[in-house]
Amino acid sequence: MRHSILTNDLDHCIECGRTNVELHEIYYGKNRNNSIKHGMVIPLCKELHHRGNLIGIHQDHELDMKWKKIGQKKFNNDEEFIKIFGRNYNGI
Repeated sequence: MRHSILTNDLDHCIECGRTNVELHEIYYGKNRNNSIKHGMVIPLCKELHHRGNLIGIHQDHELDMKWKKIGQKKFNNDEEFIKIFGRNYNGI
């Protein structure tokens, strides 16, 4: 079961509060399983998540980077984070 270290409410979009959400792994692709394992999951309404939508997180670089940076900060250990996820999103 997926969990999140970024929110206790997986039933409402973390951006707009809508219900009917999809869970989004912040670090997707090759890091999808690492995101699941470490709770780097956020609930997003379908409008903000869908890959085919021009405003979805997969097309919105600013929104994508916002949550990648928040996730790294919440992880609380930059060296370990970089070792696991292979990148520093916060420029530290």
